Amino acid sequence: MEFNIHKYVHLPITNKTKPRLHSYSLCGVPISTVSSHPYLGIKLDTKLTWANHITDIASKSSKVLVMIKRILRPCKLDVKETAYNMLVRPKLEYASPIWNPHNTTQIKHLEKVQQCAARFVKNDH
Repeated sequence: MEFNIHKYVHLPITNKTKPRLHSYSLCGVPISTVSSHPYLGIKLDTKLTWANHITDIASKSSKVLVMIKRILRPCKLDVKETAYNMLVRPKLEYASPIWNPHNTTQIKHLEKVQQCAARFVKNDH
């Protein structure tokens, strides 16, 4: 079995301001050290703050919501709600028990997307 060395990264998880730098290698090839990396749809960072992940999903959800707004503007409320529940909401809720935001800024970032979607679905925009 062969390993694809380019898929391996070293993500040190620590709260230290100056973490010790270690170099790792696999089969003589050095593994790169990164500060954040996506894993199973969740973006991990060195301090597990989830800030990068929340920014990323809020951005993706907003883009999908803008597309839905453009396409479904003349449609009925139930069609808009179904589109939101199928396309936007899963992006916002995927693996949320793991990265559940505790920071007020992160919560507001996600709620902004949901409020925009609620106004669109209820024709209150």
